[in-house]
Amino acid sequence: MTIKITLFCFLACAIIGCAKNRPVPLDITCDENIKTASTLLKNTDTKIDPDSLKKIRNLIQAAKIQQQHAEFASCIDKAQRALTLLRSNQE
Repeated sequence: MTIKITLFCFLACAIIGCAKNRPVPLDITCDENIKTASTLLKNTDTKIDPDSLKKIRNLIQAAKIQQQHAEFASCIDKAQRALTLLRSNQE
């Protein structure tokens, strides 16, 4: 009986310890990056050349498609590329 209690306590501590160190899931990061890029694009005051604007919009759209297909690493990459282009055009 004490072995079962000890084993239960050990497993409970192991589960709690692992739960504390979880990174942010990729799906959440993907969604946040898409929202940030879309918001920045809507709120941009500077003039962006039409080619860059088209590329940024295409990257955001491609990120949304990757998100729908649960390709979160690709989604994050595309959304971050859109953010980088937006920030470089605002400078």
